[in-house]
Amino acid sequence: MAVYIGSARIDERGKAAGGSAGDQKQAGAPDYSGEVSQQKFYIHSKGWYILRAKSADIALKIAAAMITACNNKNIGYDQNGRLGVITYGTGAKIKTECDCSSLVRECVREAAGVDAGNFNTGNEKNLLLKTNLFNALSYSSGMTLYTGDILVTKTKGHTAVVTVGAARTNAGSSYYPTYAGSTTSIVAALAAVGEKDTTYTHRAKIAAANAISGYKGTAAQNTTMLNLLKLGRLKKA
Repeated sequence: MAVYIGSARIDERGKAAGGSAGDQKQAGAPDYSGEVSQQKFYIHSKGWYILRAKSADIALKIAAAMITACNNKNIGYDQNGRLGVITYGTGAKIKTECDCSSLVRECVREAAGVDAGNFNTGNEKNLLLKTNLFNALSYSSGMTLYTGDILVTKTKGHTAVVTVGAARTNAGSSYYPTYAGSTTSIVAALAAVGEKDTTYTHRAKIAAANAISGYKGTAAQNTTMLNLLKLGRLKKA
């Protein structure tokens, strides 16, 4: 199985700052070529640490948030505007910016409701460990990478999230089948995988089962649910 990672990579001119807001390089979704996009996993020259969430639910929501950002044409790369994603989120509706570390910070914040602080790749591992949400491992060739794993270089450099990896599971949980279609509607996607009750009331129960608190049917909440469904990791209520 091919492993994919998502990250904020570089701006439209191949530079770290000074470009136009939003992703000028995105050609479509899923995005594998944009400023913020997915790509096949590779071994970084500086080596990788793995920050693996203790909770499978949080790991999967980190992956879902990263996929949302990668497919959002409004989010581009610029170190000068790196905190834009913190203000507007991975579902940003206006053109904004991030860098690799601020994007990972926002994915964790959306997934766990915890802000690890304004880290960079030099202190990311230590600040994520301080949240008590993660275990740290040193990557070696051939190790299994799980969906939702956070990768950060062993010296200051780059960070990414595993968007497609080995499945994280919780014993005793019941999940919907993986949705492989193209709809952007959570109602249509749920119906496509056999859910007969797609009402708001039942969707709120599904959201609660997946630790999506205070469900109001917002676009961001529905996108998180849809991304989990596409990963085959949306729990049934």
